Formats: sequence, C-alpha cells, structure tokens
Amino acid sequence: MKTTHFLLLLLAFNTAALAQNPSAKLQLARDVIAATQADKMFDGMALQIKQMASQLAPNSGLTPEQQQKNEALQAKITDLTMSFGKEILSKMDQIYADVYSEAELNAMKSFFTSPEGKSMTAKQPAVMAHIMPLVIEFQQSLEPKIKKIIEDSAAQK
Repeated sequence: MKTTHFLLLLLAFNTAALAQNPSAKLQLARDVIAATQADKMFDGMALQIKQMASQLAPNSGLTPEQQQKNEALQAKITDLTMSFGKEILSKMDQIYADVYSEAELNAMKSFFTSPEGKSMTAKQPAVMAHIMPLVIEFQQSLEPKIKKIIEDSAAQK
C-alpha cells in the first residue's frame, strides 16, 4: 500500500512538473523568437514584397483609373497575405516549444543574444534583398515551363 501511495505521489509530482514546464518552455520559445526579431524581419519582407509587387504589375497601357484599381487590388492581396503571415508568426512560439528541446531553445537564445547572433539578425534583410530577386527570376522562368506541362497533360487526355 505504501508503494502504491509512493507511486501515485511520484506520478502526481511528475505530472505537475510537466504541466509547469511547458509554460516555461513556451516563454523560452518566445524569448528566442524575440531575440531573432522575427516580427521585424517579417515587416521588412512585407515591405520588399509590396515593392516588388508594384514593380511587377503591368502599368503600361493602363489608364490612370485602371492603374489605380490595379494598385488597390495589389494592396488588398498583399495585405491579406501579410495578415496570414502575421497569424502564422503569432503561433511560432508554440511551434518552437513543440519542436525544440529546452536545451536547443537555450542554445538558440544564447546565440541570438550574442554579438554574432545580433549581427546575423541585423543582416537578414540584406540577405533577403539578395534572395528575393532570385526567387522572382526563378518564378518567372518556371511559369512558362509549368504552363507547357499543363498544356501537354491536357492534350494527352
């Protein structure tokens, strides 16, 4: 009987420890995300996406009214996309807490709060500024190839 009480007490203690640990781990995940300045990086990417969307939009041959409507449409689509992205960003802390161990979160926090980690974080917008044109170029070169695959597939039916 004493063994059963001891096991129940041990189980209750472990359950209580596990129940408290996720909140501490979740806070640690939030600290990591804050240290990476993910929200600022996202805002920077959003600005770059808006700028690129306006550059890619067909404005030649449009009347001022059509151009204005086109810009308004682009703004709505971009805002919707950014809203969705921010919603994902708001759930990152739970994702980090679920995926990474406490030791990994501590290591990430240590790195991203170090001078090297802060430097890396500060340089991410410059890295993205170099990557985004490549992504656009890739998408543009891929589009006709995908269209051809679809057309060939439709022709075989």
